[in-house]
Amino acid sequence: MKLFTTFFRSTFYSALVLLALTLVGRPALAEQKQVFGDYEIHYIALPTTILDPEVATRYELPRSKSTGFVNISVLKKQEDGSMRAVSAFIRGKVNNPVQQSRSLDFRRINEGDALYQIAQFWYSQGEVLTFQLEIQADPNQGPFSLRFHQELFPQ
Repeated sequence: MKLFTTFFRSTFYSALVLLALTLVGRPALAEQKQVFGDYEIHYIALPTTILDPEVATRYELPRSKSTGFVNISVLKKQEDGSMRAVSAFIRGKVNNPVQQSRSLDFRRINEGDALYQIAQFWYSQGEVLTFQLEIQADPNQGPFSLRFHQELFPQ
């Protein structure tokens, strides 16, 4: 079962990265991450229409031409140099071009060694959305601020 979970997770992430490259079309956005000391924050925002219906149902993400989702993974560098997924408290909002702001409600998903958080949001085709996130990876440190822009088109 662990082999299946690892294969599924690997396939799911590969599909997301491939779709992100196809949708974005800019090599600079191929790897969307930001480094904060020993932490790497990986992020991606995509339309829910790219998801297979079974995957969308599993993650309770309604597939719609006006619904997107943001996926955040927090990794911490270990003493041996490897990276390990860690839990984090994430709060944030998304703004559209006319500065209408919507809160993002993140849900934690734990699949074996993979740990990530997703939130859904509404958008209009072609909007350039601004995501503003505060990520608390260590309760003894202040939160990391992450801001990025994404333009979405349903598939």
